[in-house]
Amino acid sequence: MPDEPFRTRIGIDACPGGWACVIHRSDAAPVVEFRESLVGMFESHSDSIVGIDVPIGLPDGTTGIEPGIRQCDKEARSLLGFPRSTSVFSSPVRPLLDIEEKDIAKAHREASSVTMSISERKVTRQMMNILPRIREVDDLLQQSGQLRDRIFEVHPELIFMEINGDAIDQSKRTVEGRARRLKCLHEVFGPEAIESCIAMIEGTTIKVDDVMDALACCWSADRIGRGIHHELPAKPEFDSTGLRMTIRF
Repeated sequence: MPDEPFRTRIGIDACPGGWACVIHRSDAAPVVEFRESLVGMFESHSDSIVGIDVPIGLPDGTTGIEPGIRQCDKEARSLLGFPRSTSVFSSPVRPLLDIEEKDIAKAHREASSVTMSISERKVTRQMMNILPRIREVDDLLQQSGQLRDRIFEVHPELIFMEINGDAIDQSKRTVEGRARRLKCLHEVFGPEAIESCIAMIEGTTIKVDDVMDALACCWSADRIGRGIHHELPAKPEFDSTGLRMTIRF
């Protein structure tokens, strides 16, 4: 398919110790890679478009309709409905990226103080845990304007909703929830490709849940590359560095 703008689609989800990456070239079946860092990955796949499950574009006191709040997060929760709305975490405010305190408790207190000065919400431990991942991706995008046109924020639960036709109420950690998401992936990739990807994670820190989400992100990257995706909100917001604060699926 030589007319394809991007011959490689990549889906990325955080996993213990690094990143679960699904790489799908037009002329091959998808493969899974574990990477401790994303540095250098996109140069080695220069023809790629990327869907990643990590906040891109971070609010502060000067951006968006509501200070410190991303409309894409609010709209994603509304679209998914309860209970899957709880899978959409509030993104950190941009000043949190400057916190590098090694004392976790102290860093958490400082992060909450900074966030409360911008918006009336506290910082969860879960957000603190993913802050280094958000910082890593943000650093890459701040250093390369070209990558901003290739790396896009996506959300697995919105993607599974799109494939399934409705949000999947059951958690991916339940037997039924995992089965329903695997069924969705079988529909878009085929059972053989999915089982092959799951077999590839043996001996890595990638869990089945991680590779399922990365596969969903990869499918969404393909849709973005072909211009048939959805984007929240319809009227994009931009952060203070010019990054788009939207979620695609």
